Amino acid sequence: MSGLREAVADPAMFEIVAPGEINVFFIVVIALNALVGWITQPISALAGAGKTELESRVGQAGGSLIKRVCTIAWTLTGLCAVALYAGQDVDVDQVFGLMAHDLLPTIGPGLLGLFIASMLASVMSSCDAFMVVASGLFVENIYRPFLGKGKKDRHFIFIGRIASVAVVAGAIVFAYGMQSVVTGLEIFWKVAAMMGVAAWLGIFWRRTTVAGVWAGTLAGFFTWLFTERIALGPISWDFNARLAGQLPNFMLFEDKLYLPWQMIMYLGVSFVVTVVVSLFTERVDAQRLDRFYACLRTPIAPDEPEPEACTLPEGVSPAPRRVLFNHPDFEIPVPSKVSVIGFVVLSVLVVLMIYTGVWIFSLGQ
Repeated sequence: MSGLREAVADPAMFEIVAPGEINVFFIVVIALNALVGWITQPISALAGAGKTELESRVGQAGGSLIKRVCTIAWTLTGLCAVALYAGQDVDVDQVFGLMAHDLLPTIGPGLLGLFIASMLASVMSSCDAFMVVASGLFVENIYRPFLGKGKKDRHFIFIGRIASVAVVAGAIVFAYGMQSVVTGLEIFWKVAAMMGVAAWLGIFWRRTTVAGVWAGTLAGFFTWLFTERIALGPISWDFNARLAGQLPNFMLFEDKLYLPWQMIMYLGVSFVVTVVVSLFTERVDAQRLDRFYACLRTPIAPDEPEPEACTLPEGVSPAPRRVLFNHPDFEIPVPSKVSVIGFVVLSVLVVLMIYTGVWIFSLGQ
């Protein structure tokens, strides 16, 4: 670490929170955005593969923590790249592979092949989840109700496979259309969060309506596009060139709308529009809501048969309704003992992980 400090000219690169773009405010808003968008990602489907709810909880929490440990290692790798390729014209999106090509064969035979196999395995573990979930959503929510009435299961499996190929093809086109890895990552952050607002409201607020969900989600997407630069044929719009100069300085970074403020804008618009439209549109049928919330609060038993969506298996009684606010429209459950203990333990582990990262990057001073 002392040699790395000598090779990297900017000492701020060794700080967990540094002055500039990635400050405390940036981290807090990004974390909030990630929390809102998490619920709409296929990660929840992967966690649901456990036999019991406790297994799913431990698997999800453990996987997330391990990934954060890897993040510390990736950051160290990035710092090493800054030292190795200082003064060279290197594409930052290719640095990880470039380091593997230059360093691994000098350490031992086969390490480069192991690196490639590991990369493919990690990418496939996420891509297959996106592919299966996306094709399943298309078949169950679009194709089956509108085009597949009366068809047999074999037909839907075939359509699902076609949809999977289309999803992968679209993903490849999307990937090659991105300016950089960071640009693609930011787009995923934004899309997930704008859909997550309606999902969270639907879970905790019975008054959420279908019209409110549509209106709030579309309003969030419009706000995002309005604050971006768009160039599609005759359509040309650049928010920063036209309106960024009229914003207060604290909302700008390098004369452009600061990413956290953009997130606050589309999250706030999506939330407000969803709530307002829901209040002025027809409620969802009470019986449908009762079945939905009964499923949410009733634990899944081991080897429980899979019934129709949003219904409890025959013979299973719904768990009692225990909520933090005794109001008929709010369904915010009282945390269970396991939930509280798990939250405290994970919070302690997260704090320890942060301090470990701070300690590692303080070495060599």
